[in-house]
Amino acid sequence: MATLSSTASDFLARHANAIIVAATLVTMLLVLPMLLLASDDVASTEPGGEVFDLRDEIDASLASTAYITAYIAEAHDGDMLRQAPLAELLRNERALLAADDASELTPGTLEPQPLLIESFHTRTKLHYRGALSIADAVDAWLLFALDTPLAQASDDEVKLAVSDLLSNPLTNGVIDQLSVLATQERRVVLGQEIDYWVSPAIIFAVRADNVALGGATGFRGIATDETGLNLERFGRNVQKRLRGDQLSFALWGLAIDQTLAATEQGEMAGTFIVLTVIAALAVVGASLRAYWPTALTAGGIGVLMIWLKGFSALVGIKGGLIIELIVPIAMVSLGVDFAVHAVRRYQEERGTGLAPASALRVGMAGVIGALLLAMLSDGIAFLSNVPSGIEAVVHFGLAAGIAVVSSFTVLGIVLPLALMRVDELRATRTLGRGWPWWVAILAAIGVVAITGSGVILLVAVDQGIGAGVLFLGVATFVVLPVAVLALRGGPGASGATNAQATPRLVEGAWLITLVGTLAARRAIVLPVAALMTIASVFFALRLEATFDVKDFFAGDSDLVVSLDKLGLHVGDRTGEAGTIFVRGDLTRPDTLSAIEAFTERLGDNPFVGTELSGEPSVFDANLLEMLALLTASPVGVAGVRAATGVDITDDDGNGRPDSAEQVRAAYAYMTTAGVSLDAQTTFYAADVVREAIAYDDARPTDQITVISVGLPGTREQSVITGARTALLADIATLRDAPGLTQVGLTGSPFIRDAELTATADNLRRSLPIAAVGALLLLLIAFRSIRYALVTIVPIGLVVVWLYAIMEIAGFALNFVSATVGAVSIGVGIDYSIHMTERFREEMGHADTRLDALRRATGGTGVALLASAGSSVVGFGIMGFAPMPMFSTYGILTALMIALALIAALAVLPSLLMVVTPEPETGVNIGTGPAPERESD
Repeated sequence: MATLSSTASDFLARHANAIIVAATLVTMLLVLPMLLLASDDVASTEPGGEVFDLRDEIDASLASTAYITAYIAEAHDGDMLRQAPLAELLRNERALLAADDASELTPGTLEPQPLLIESFHTRTKLHYRGALSIADAVDAWLLFALDTPLAQASDDEVKLAVSDLLSNPLTNGVIDQLSVLATQERRVVLGQEIDYWVSPAIIFAVRADNVALGGATGFRGIATDETGLNLERFGRNVQKRLRGDQLSFALWGLAIDQTLAATEQGEMAGTFIVLTVIAALAVVGASLRAYWPTALTAGGIGVLMIWLKGFSALVGIKGGLIIELIVPIAMVSLGVDFAVHAVRRYQEERGTGLAPASALRVGMAGVIGALLLAMLSDGIAFLSNVPSGIEAVVHFGLAAGIAVVSSFTVLGIVLPLALMRVDELRATRTLGRGWPWWVAILAAIGVVAITGSGVILLVAVDQGIGAGVLFLGVATFVVLPVAVLALRGGPGASGATNAQATPRLVEGAWLITLVGTLAARRAIVLPVAALMTIASVFFALRLEATFDVKDFFAGDSDLVVSLDKLGLHVGDRTGEAGTIFVRGDLTRPDTLSAIEAFTERLGDNPFVGTELSGEPSVFDANLLEMLALLTASPVGVAGVRAATGVDITDDDGNGRPDSAEQVRAAYAYMTTAGVSLDAQTTFYAADVVREAIAYDDARPTDQITVISVGLPGTREQSVITGARTALLADIATLRDAPGLTQVGLTGSPFIRDAELTATADNLRRSLPIAAVGALLLLLIAFRSIRYALVTIVPIGLVVVWLYAIMEIAGFALNFVSATVGAVSIGVGIDYSIHMTERFREEMGHADTRLDALRRATGGTGVALLASAGSSVVGFGIMGFAPMPMFSTYGILTALMIALALIAALAVLPSLLMVVTPEPETGVNIGTGPAPERESD
């Protein structure tokens, strides 16, 4: 190993110019694929499985022609059922219609056109276009009963209208728009005793033309294409009109814009990401205490970003929030680690008086083996995510693998070579002799600031602009000063190559003392670490995959506030839709009876919502309801007879046709003519019917329908888990129904649950894969079981400690926090590798184990402290970002790095002392003698 390291370092020193030029050319060439080949696709977070297959089957068979968004209006004074808030809402609804007539609701680049569609509200028996709230029903009642429009009515007249609407069987379905906090009492109003209703909020929906909006269907979570974004933009356009001036109420769209909100909050977090990069580089500069290492490290970070984006584009890595933002920021930590160790080791040798080339040979010979092992172990850790089967996780692993190799190459190899060449120029030339010290500080601040700005521009705003800013920074603060150095003739102050040697760095006496003391007391340190780990295992195993929008979005954002309001005003009523998929011969009367019995059993399911009427929350516009309406409608029965020649009868009074032939005729008619209430009123249009049943004359015994039920409280993952178990138990009874060939469960809560479960499962698989892979690598590299084992142990401690702290502190396990686990192995094992390698090297020429440990701590230990310090400070700043996703990532990453440092400097030294015998005179236990130092 020592011979290979020496050969490699000698090769690098002799071919430094060629390597630097090659890296420069690669960087310039990678700009082309970065700008031209980058994928616009977003990597899917879906693992696949029945819940997704059924979702896709529904999309293909029951395509919706309506895009429905929901809105909640909350009165400022606590009662929406008064004249002022209802009249204002009605004005805003009419302003919405006027805006639609002027094509002002059209989002994005779609062709301007009206988008709101005509509909019939089954609960109020009113025709409407776009939106229909209780304000419309009150206005219609007032005009009919009192010949007074809502705009001119009194509060008492409004209360009278509301009471009559809610007591009339034909219109009392509007009660579903009221908050669960609504109250009623008997009062005398305008001489009549009525039910006096007070509701702090109302909830209503807006229906638009889904085809005109792009035809997106199904639940996809974060929008991955322009069609999805247009739907969100449309929702915001509607919200803007419905809000108006909000004089008497406040209004929110319910989860209408999660992608746009994520983008905007990500841009808000950009400032903190810039500060993260700047702070990390600032700590590096303070640690290395010289302008050129700081400037070259900053420039190297910029080059890394271009390499990551360029190579990712070449191999076809898709985008996504984690891949596009988390990986680049994690790359800063990896890059800083490689840079600090390579530069510190080079500076150590320069501090002994060696010339730049000799210092490079000796320093790289000592550190390149550890850098290579760190790169390989990092790669194993990240690539362990590839077998997950989840596209977003696979692409994360590949992108992180590219980041690791790039970090090793640029900051572990090219950076020290460039620093060597700069030092050679500085040894024989002068630049601005006599300039004050603050010029170098200002220049360092400049390169750090422009690098931080360039990084965030490249990863979050525009890759072309970001690359331009990074190139400008390198040109201004690195290339230009180097060019001036090269052109300035004449020797340095003393004319000798040693005159510009780097001053010997302070070796961190306090750290040496601390590490040595802990290692000497290993009989106490190791049992304490073991007890801490055992206790941590208990908490770590309790960490579950959960989802809450507050884990990703700012708590005061419209998105989160709207869902909070939904939970407040909907409570246990209705909720997020769970969808039961049913396929089979739906023409058989006994099959339909089994489905009806199933829906009735849902009333006993504790996870299914309950409407104010007391009925289970089974959504309207379902197959059974449509058949019942058609069967009871003389117009519908006559329509079926005219179209098919079949008479519809209901002799058993169950609200459905009596025979399979009649049911087939009903389906054939409904899916083309709709369901009519009377000669003037179509209850359900044909396109709405086709959203409830997929009927094909060519396959009369193979139909598809869905039953959607409301599941309240699904922001809590435990609720989703319980609802899935309970619904599957109910579904099991339906599977035995005659005529059915497939019954399954899907819907947005269960899709989310499947994604989170897959994330947790992948974490449980990837961590052991990464640990075993790293152990095998260390066994091969160290050719020693004991050193491989003691090097891998600290990272196991870090992972357990980290997830225990996450559980105690209330952090959730999701796509963002799960990546920290992968990063913790990748970054954490680097610390242990560097410490073990240096200790074994020092054992080659130390008198005692403790002496070797003190030497290793004075060199590599101090470098670890500097590397960890820069990352902890940088990511700690990100912890203050307003967007919880970035804040959580910053906090957990800073914590993980701090734990990795503690494990490497407190636990690992004790383990090394346990497994390493004291050296005998003339016997080398480590990797061999240190490389011979060349004289000047």
